[in-house]
Amino acid sequence: MKCLSRIEIQEFLDKEIEPSLMAGISDHIERCENCSKLLGQAVADKALIENVIGKSGTMEDNIPVPEFVQPVLYKKRITFYRVIPFLVAASIIGIIFLFRSDKTPVMENIPEAEILLYEYYDGKDLNKMWHEKSQIIILQDEKGNVIQSIITN
Repeated sequence: MKCLSRIEIQEFLDKEIEPSLMAGISDHIERCENCSKLLGQAVADKALIENVIGKSGTMEDNIPVPEFVQPVLYKKRITFYRVIPFLVAASIIGIIFLFRSDKTPVMENIPEAEILLYEYYDGKDLNKMWHEKSQIIILQDEKGNVIQSIITN
């Protein structure tokens, strides 16, 4: 049998190995000097861990730990404090729109396309208006074929 790793020795010590292999491993550990040293170290480590756990376990068992309960007021404050920045931002924007200084009407010319858009929104017949304002120019060659047609404003 080959020498055992630290993990295999720990499994042997914790009796996590199949019972059929236990006898072979125990014979190997008795004959192999390296494996017997590893087993001795594993036994010492296990004893140290059990000693530390045993001391700390007795102290914690005697102290009752109360259940954590979050106060209801604290929950309400969290939601209120999350809303405050949005309320402040909305208030500032509202104040800016209420007290604007540039309330004078626009005196510049509005583009004709924008006027047509407003007339369309008002429900006027844009085709009739467009035809009244536009002219059609048709360019033909000598044989009467149309070369180009242009619609002007």
